[in-house]
Amino acid sequence: MKTKSLVVILCFYCLLCENSFSQNILSMFNPDTTKGKKDKEYKVHISGVLQMHYMAEFNTNGDSLRDTDGFRILRARLIAKGKINKFISYKMMIDPRAPEQGGILRDAYIEFQLCKSQSLRVGQQKTQFGYDNNESITKEYFVNRAEVSDNLSRGFNLRDIGFGLLGHIKIKKNLRFENAITFTNGSKMNVAGPFDFSNTKNAFGRIGIRYKKGENMFRFGISAGTGGMMDYGDDPISPADDFFIKFKRLGTDLEVDNKWVFLATEYVIGTDKIHDTIDDRVGYYITLAGKTKWKVGPLLRYDVLDDDFIRPVIGAYYGLPNDKFRILLNYEMRGSIKDVPNGHDDRLYVQMQLCF
Repeated sequence: MKTKSLVVILCFYCLLCENSFSQNILSMFNPDTTKGKKDKEYKVHISGVLQMHYMAEFNTNGDSLRDTDGFRILRARLIAKGKINKFISYKMMIDPRAPEQGGILRDAYIEFQLCKSQSLRVGQQKTQFGYDNNESITKEYFVNRAEVSDNLSRGFNLRDIGFGLLGHIKIKKNLRFENAITFTNGSKMNVAGPFDFSNTKNAFGRIGIRYKKGENMFRFGISAGTGGMMDYGDDPISPADDFFIKFKRLGTDLEVDNKWVFLATEYVIGTDKIHDTIDDRVGYYITLAGKTKWKVGPLLRYDVLDDDFIRPVIGAYYGLPNDKFRILLNYEMRGSIKDVPNGHDDRLYVQMQLCF
């Protein structure tokens, strides 16, 4: 996207804000050095999450082979965030448990509060598309994200380095318009130089509405994405099996949350172009969680990607998304994942989570 277009978008967002954009910009770079209450407001806040789970695979496809069951530290994250003044904040997240997932660095960005309800993020951050990927994994009801989220609603990774414009515009007391868009170098986080820099920049974005009154929330959005990503094949060192994928994505999402139920669904279509070959793709999921006054309830998800991946999931949970301690029980029926002749074996996950 051309620089002129980005400037127009930025100016449009700022005109919709309630505060004076020019006054905010001038104040950003003049931190308030007043002592006392300001010191506490601008101190670094440290938090984190621990997720441990047990996975057992059952020989349900009849081939007498199955993965070994066992325990695993799924995530062990430390998060530092805070402000240096009322207009500039920051966030950094590391996960030393999973360096193979693009290194230990997750979020690492500076956020500029352009006005009351619009902000600019610069650095490594989530790309904005749909619901599932942009919901914190600590607040999900399922151990694994939906397959469409991993394969169509992002590049190779959920995060990348670039900048994002995020915010909302109040329409009425309980109704608001939401906007979120990110522009990045490529589609791999923690990667610099020729492995990620590309003339084909990536753009992901979502616009939508949210209605919230008391315990009732309704949210609907439309997302789009375009760009390219390099696949380094089976040998990431040798260029012999490298190929470049140009992609386009379009999706919708819907979320309903109230005292008794949580519902989330997402539908995504797209194309992958490799040389002169175009591959049309489609995926969707439907998630349902029942609620009770005891903070326990049943879970159901139906997860589909293209023609060869169908994964129904049933389960139960203890602890609501904002609770510090939660337990998730997921049973994945994987017999309709058909990249092997008889499908995959079913899996049971038991996950314990602690946020601090």
